[in-house]
Amino acid sequence: MLIDSHCHIEDDKTALFAYTNGVEGLLNAGKDVDESAEQLAMCARFKKKRELGQAVPLVWTSAGVHPDSAPQKLNHITTATLCQAAQNPFVIAIGECGLDYHYGAAYKSQQKEMFARHIEAAGTSGLPLMIHQRDAEADMLTLLRSGKQQYPHLAAVIHCFTATADFAAAVEAMGFYISASGIITFKSAQDVAEVFKHYPQDRILVETDSPYLAPVPFRGQQNQPAYVVQTAQKLAELR
Repeated sequence: MLIDSHCHIEDDKTALFAYTNGVEGLLNAGKDVDESAEQLAMCARFKKKRELGQAVPLVWTSAGVHPDSAPQKLNHITTATLCQAAQNPFVIAIGECGLDYHYGAAYKSQQKEMFARHIEAAGTSGLPLMIHQRDAEADMLTLLRSGKQQYPHLAAVIHCFTATADFAAAVEAMGFYISASGIITFKSAQDVAEVFKHYPQDRILVETDSPYLAPVPFRGQQNQPAYVVQTAQKLAELR
């Protein structure tokens, strides 16, 4: 059974095509929590189709604020907002959230404050964090270690993992998951692929992050959940 653990899709056709290619579940991370009505509606449609006996995938979503949106949404997306959203049965993760200093170096403090709210929401709700991390390893580990100390049961996945082996070892020590995207099929990503050779197998997920990062042989095209098959195949080769 294959599950695309992180994608961004907006139409039913894409999800159905994934199902015909053996992908039985999709976590459609969608948009920020205050713009998530379409993602929740898609989850409800597919639940209804399955109840009617139709051959369709399971579809879930998440509740969070992408770090790119932190400055604009810090004043109205609170921990309580996230906890309220987490009560919806279609919401199975808190995120996509995290730190991105590659594009957001000018507003690091807002990102850290928003991420701290997500950690609190995950610790309170019991849902795992779906984490975006780019060029922010030190601050990310500081916040996660603090969160793990406060909430020992805190769970998380570093989605679309592209970080260093040292960062992988640090999150492994906290019992967290990492997720392989199409990047592991790229010849330029040998260091990332090496991490997936050695990380505990029961702590690895696969994803597309569609519509971005299509794996080989689809690199350069628009990505979609059906292509998680190629990422899983590459992961199997690496293992």
